Amino acid sequence: MKYRSALPEHNDNVSHEHPLKDFLLILGGLSLAVLALVWALGLAVDLVVDKMSPATEARITEWMALEQPRRDPAFAAREAWLQSLADGMRACAGVGGPVQVRMRQAGDANAFVMPGATVIVHSGLLAHLRSENGMSFVLAHELSHLVHRDHMRALGRSLVIVAAATMLTGDGSWAAGLLAPAEHLGQSYHSRERETAADMGALRILQCRYGHIGGATEFFTSLRTKDAQAPALTHYLASHPSAQARIEALERAIRQSGLQGGSVRPLPGL
Repeated sequence: MKYRSALPEHNDNVSHEHPLKDFLLILGGLSLAVLALVWALGLAVDLVVDKMSPATEARITEWMALEQPRRDPAFAAREAWLQSLADGMRACAGVGGPVQVRMRQAGDANAFVMPGATVIVHSGLLAHLRSENGMSFVLAHELSHLVHRDHMRALGRSLVIVAAATMLTGDGSWAAGLLAPAEHLGQSYHSRERETAADMGALRILQCRYGHIGGATEFFTSLRTKDAQAPALTHYLASHPSAQARIEALERAIRQSGLQGGSVRPLPGL
């Protein structure tokens, strides 16, 4: 019999799987591990923020050297008015320290809290309001975020993403950009929960300040038409609930709490 050389049918040292399959399995497992780590660290951020003292928050703000927006002389009168509204609601909101309100030239309807108890109001927001009460609700919403330190939670979670990316790759600049969308999917639900909680807090503040909740849904009613045109997936991914969802949640809370509307004060001609 003539000898014919041949490879053995089974060789434990040679994989019969496609190399791409092994790569995808490893990549998927690593991605799940990273997301689990980021999620766990996000929970740790919440615990740390809950126990953080005001003095510690002030030191963090100073350490990060967050630049506070400069006063725009063109907005001096509006800023003073907004400041008076915020100061008038501090006790109702449970804010012990001072709050600084700044108006920024921007066309979008937005307001947010910066570390250091600063509330930024975009000038375009006033175009969506018809009353002082409606503006007070928006500021009360931001004061609720301030009381619960939601801005610090968001800042902490952003730092977690950068830190995790840097630990894994040594360069967080590009890896953080890849992790951020996946992290946003996991955190968007919690962000919407915090936004809803801030709306409920603003409702209580408005009742405390004016004795009624007139103007509570004014801002969201103005945004509803534009919001309804957005794709459904946008609402799912957004960190804020849709305008219609917020109106319905507020109206439900108003009915359940037996709160009443009332006459609203017109916007001053500033």
